[in-house]
Amino acid sequence: MGYRSDVYIGVAFQSEADLKEVLAVYALDQRVQKLNLLKEWGVMEDNILFCAIEGTKWYAGLDVQGIEHMLTLAEQFHAERGMPVAYRFVRIGEDECDLEIREEHGGDEGQLIEKLWDGMRTTRTVEISL
Repeated sequence: MGYRSDVYIGVAFQSEADLKEVLAVYALDQRVQKLNLLKEWGVMEDNILFCAIEGTKWYAGLDVQGIEHMLTLAEQFHAERGMPVAYRFVRIGEDECDLEIREEHGGDEGQLIEKLWDGMRTTRTVEISL
């Protein structure tokens, strides 16, 4: 059994060329290849990579390291090459108060992160069936 979470990650790029370049480097990572993690990512409109994994045990294993490697690459490409990029990471755990959100953006005056805010809203609901 174990504790499970739902994880959603969006990574926004300024151009399709930037997205393809980062995705190509990501595909070379040994963890990504070994666990076939490239299949976890989809390409959305507006040059956004998106990953949604529901009901997962989000522990510090190779799969988690491999998925989160995309965030590391996004930060590296921005820091080393000035590539405009933004990401939004949302993990919702089983416990009512377990919510983790991480965001980074740079080189675009906030336009890319705004795309992710618009497309990745976090809401809470209460269902009552008495």
